[in-house]
Amino acid sequence: MSINAKNYQLMWKKIQTFFGKAKDNTHYKPLDKKIVTAYNKTRENKNHKTVCYAPEKMMYFGHKGFVYACTANRSYVLGRFPAQSIQEMWFGEKAAKLRKYIRHNDLTLGCANCETQFCNQNFHIVKARQYDTQPLNKSKYPSVLSFELSNTCNLECVMCSGTYSSSIRKNREKLPPLPTPYDANFVAQLEAFIPHLYETKFYGGEPFLVDIYYDIWEKIVRINPNVIIQIQTNATILNQRVKNLLENGTFNINISLDSLHKPTYESIRKNAKLDKVLENIAYFNEYCKKQNTFIGISVCPMRQNWCEMPDFIDFCNELDVPVYFHTVWNPLHCSLWNLPAAELIEIEKFLKQKNHFSTKTSLEQDNQKAYNDLLRQVTQWKDYALELEKENLFLENKEHWQYTNHPIYARMAAYENK
Repeated sequence: MSINAKNYQLMWKKIQTFFGKAKDNTHYKPLDKKIVTAYNKTRENKNHKTVCYAPEKMMYFGHKGFVYACTANRSYVLGRFPAQSIQEMWFGEKAAKLRKYIRHNDLTLGCANCETQFCNQNFHIVKARQYDTQPLNKSKYPSVLSFELSNTCNLECVMCSGTYSSSIRKNREKLPPLPTPYDANFVAQLEAFIPHLYETKFYGGEPFLVDIYYDIWEKIVRINPNVIIQIQTNATILNQRVKNLLENGTFNINISLDSLHKPTYESIRKNAKLDKVLENIAYFNEYCKKQNTFIGISVCPMRQNWCEMPDFIDFCNELDVPVYFHTVWNPLHCSLWNLPAAELIEIEKFLKQKNHFSTKTSLEQDNQKAYNDLLRQVTQWKDYALELEKENLFLENKEHWQYTNHPIYARMAAYENK
């Protein structure tokens, strides 16, 4: 049974009212000024001219040659390699248009994920703040490059898909390998950009299994050894080749870890062994502390592990590393946002009861903020579910929810029972 037009309009009106979206009839549709002011107060440098510097500083090279301005915006395409060169995409018309919109704090060109976090005032986890610290090059070249060139991965995580894991694509989805256009010519084109770089980021799959990354890392170390090389790893790969690599460059390590309990971890991250991963994390942590580089832990709060979120605060505080909580929108059977209000009330209550951590150091204070943002997000989902349930718009069969493009709440469902 589908919701009728009247109920749909009512639901949409409640979405707008609930999140306080300001109406704007001008050409640009900027964020509410109150939200921008509140966000700017949380930033290190108070003199920011825009809420996000991604299109001014960053290029993200994604699967199949598609290039974007940010890993969180995969709908507004700057171009595609090799149809366009890296130079053509960075200095082209599409990139210029996006920069103009973002300078007006208008996030309608594919930045709905960040718009959601801004409107929810989850400022600590909003992706945009990651681009505050890198320099804005006078040369007009990007200071940050992000790479997601291959889905080569040894794990089959329950919340992942074949797009990001070659193992899932082969074993679970029974599909052929994803082709990639990135080649030696692509690596050669990077030479003009490397001298201007401050930071690079490498995603997978598992980066330490992607051969072309080693070619890029070698070129970076040779041309501009001061460039920060950040790697998002599942911490299962730590051989001599990796150890030698780490000694030759400036590497930041961000580790994906979704449970501290062996049965839960190994049920989420299929093919991984928690004991070995924790051993590798200790090595990475020692390396980063010795090299004075960054290490962090990224966690996906899900139905399978939400009760462990307080444990992660204690674990990361003990290691003296920051923790980051990522929102899982899909798959639905792993997500928290689509739970009924009663279950979200239970999760909220549990997280509040456990909210008593040490805040003696600045890092512990940051981890506390991350936890508070997670708690706030759960509370907002609970309140939203309650609003929907009042109008009988909340369906029990969550597996039938469909994604929609609500501009204020990216990837929220249009509640329709097939």
